[in-house]
Amino acid sequence: MNKVRADGFRTSKALYNHPSNAEFRALRPDPNLIYPGDKITIPPKKEKFIPLRTNGINSFVVQNEKEYFRLQVSYDDGDDVAGKRVVLNIGSQTIDTVLQSDGLIEVELNNNDALTGNVDLYLKAGETTPTKSFAVQIGNLDPIDTLSGVQGRCNMLGFNCGKVDGVMGEKTRIGVKEFQYQHELDVDGIPGPKTKAKLQQVFGS
Repeated sequence: MNKVRADGFRTSKALYNHPSNAEFRALRPDPNLIYPGDKITIPPKKEKFIPLRTNGINSFVVQNEKEYFRLQVSYDDGDDVAGKRVVLNIGSQTIDTVLQSDGLIEVELNNNDALTGNVDLYLKAGETTPTKSFAVQIGNLDPIDTLSGVQGRCNMLGFNCGKVDGVMGEKTRIGVKEFQYQHELDVDGIPGPKTKAKLQQVFGS
């Protein structure tokens, strides 16, 4: 995202919707999926010159395209998460709130925010230390049909696959097996179509 801003676009969505990337949009309807070999055009910056009235007031309207971080918390067994406390540190912001029944938290990101953060979940009443804590990283997730995409999603869900490197090593097999066991899939350590589909469903993308 920082690279996108450096090239004159406030958000990746603005770049995705630019006319020069119409071919890419037709190929990838989901703006979050970019595959090796895909081509995205970054147009040169354009200077804008606007004539001003003398002896008068000149008004300017600046469009602000916003980006959000969304987190959804749920129990595997479907229990209601309403009222559970969550503390989210993302970029320059700290959000201390309680979950609604849908478990969804949405935070508008500030310009130039760091793309990493931390989430603390307090799932028991009166807790002073979090039940669960995990790190989050924005905009660094490969497609689900890649091994690195599987590794990234497993890691973020707490099933340790080790380094996100696209290599099918022992840690990745163990992490995939743990995910498969947790979700009543065939436990073989191989991220096949059923495992990927379930992983995408659980992760949300």
